[in-house]
Amino acid sequence: MQFVSSYWIHLLTTIAVSALLARSIGLVTGRLGIISLCQLSFAAIGGWVVSWVSANNPSISFILLVFIAAASTFLVGFIIGAATQHIRGVELAVVTLGFATAIDLLFKRQGFPGASTGSSFIPNAPFNDPQIFFLLSWIFLLTASLLLTLFNKTNLGLGIAAIKSSERAAAALGINVGMSKSFGFAVGATISGSAGAFMAGQYGLLSNELFTPLASMIVLATAVLTGASILSGALLAGAFAVLVPEALRRLGLPLDLTGALFAIGAFDVLRRGQGGIAEQLQAKLQNHKFKDAVKTCELKLGSPAKQKSAENNNVSDALFIRNLSVAFSKNQILKEVNLTVSTTGVHALIGPNGAGKTTLIDAVTGFVGSPDGNMFLGAQKLSKMSVRQRSNFGLKRTFQHTKAIDALTIEEYLKLTGEAKNPHKAKIVQEFFNLPNQKLPIRLLDGASKRILEIAGTLINEPKIILLDEPAAGLNEEDSLILAKKIQQIPQMFGCGILIVEHNINFVKFAATEVTVLDGGQVIAHGDTSETLENENVIQAYLGSGIE
Repeated sequence: MQFVSSYWIHLLTTIAVSALLARSIGLVTGRLGIISLCQLSFAAIGGWVVSWVSANNPSISFILLVFIAAASTFLVGFIIGAATQHIRGVELAVVTLGFATAIDLLFKRQGFPGASTGSSFIPNAPFNDPQIFFLLSWIFLLTASLLLTLFNKTNLGLGIAAIKSSERAAAALGINVGMSKSFGFAVGATISGSAGAFMAGQYGLLSNELFTPLASMIVLATAVLTGASILSGALLAGAFAVLVPEALRRLGLPLDLTGALFAIGAFDVLRRGQGGIAEQLQAKLQNHKFKDAVKTCELKLGSPAKQKSAENNNVSDALFIRNLSVAFSKNQILKEVNLTVSTTGVHALIGPNGAGKTTLIDAVTGFVGSPDGNMFLGAQKLSKMSVRQRSNFGLKRTFQHTKAIDALTIEEYLKLTGEAKNPHKAKIVQEFFNLPNQKLPIRLLDGASKRILEIAGTLINEPKIILLDEPAAGLNEEDSLILAKKIQQIPQMFGCGILIVEHNINFVKFAATEVTVLDGGQVIAHGDTSETLENENVIQAYLGSGIE
């Protein structure tokens, strides 16, 4: 018995397939941050594979055909992702457009299987029944969305969100940025390829006009407008893609207006920078849910539990910097800097703006290509290690400007930094910094609390040395001094050494056991904190007057 006309079954099936396409863009563009103009090209590949395999093996099940198409497009997507992993921004968008154009030309010349003879692809029973095919399309969409939601909660999925926020910060967390981008792009291609398989089953004969680069741009605009990184946004995108042209048709208006309307809407969404329609609604619901929640790390002094002597720390894990020099073009930023950061205390690196402090952290953590000199973490030479390898070896850092990942919750961020491997350590860290509700989205935290959360994240996965770039930035004087005392306790609590770069001299006095002063890229003083801060060279070069 048919309760809905065949026309509406066709439209509802098209909504499901369009939502599947939008979901792939929600992952690649919304979650990973890649502007992909070739998602429909993967759908074309998936549709071609289904049509070709079916033509050569007529008895094969349609469900199996969908999985064959998905596997084929995963492979193609991974290859494209791997080949472009070092390309970013507009350049990457141009590359994806080039790929879409190439696929478009290929299918224009070659055509889809059955097109030249007029042989339609018809799925085997029972999926040749439009109602059952409609049910299958929606079951597949909802199942794929559920699996994608579960994927987004894995470390790989969380890492993809971190990459969109900052590739540098993601690498510093120990994430394999290239592999994660390639895999995320491949998963997006897989979803698009599956949508192409359903298009083949729905239309029978595929036309090249369905998969043009312009059509890809319209699909991208629709997904951005609706916020297709979440299921509700993808469903809205599917509904828009089907119902807006239908409304224009009934009003007697040109169907070409569809793309223009979606493009204008997407431009407005990007201009506002608050996400698509569904993402904005989700954010408002979260704001309401957590309106009375504590949204700050309320630092408190107290005797840390299970405090141990820092003398028991593995002193062989110290950071040794020898004759480090860094030059950009003809500008000498660092010149033969020598520095040792012990695991038993807190070492402060201070100096005027432009002295090279952040450059030193960048060089040590692998963000400066081939600096002169030697750097060791214990007996391990760092120069041949990538940023990720240094992080996984125990060299952690924070950044001058906060890199906390707004798309995640506190719980998800701590999981990404290693909570699963060290749940007991994670609990101690949460109590030590008095972190808010674990379910709280990071975007609701104030700037200073985001910085504290980043510091907390560095402590979870057994660090040896942590480099903190201006940890007190954004804190008021009282909280700044409390954080200084907390940092002073870290070697005893967590068994690792600390190097801080900080302009707040009172913070340095409370936190650091020794100080190195840079000026013009060179060390001008080093020693005990109080003595070094009273050094005449330091006062003249940095402070300008005596320290009160």
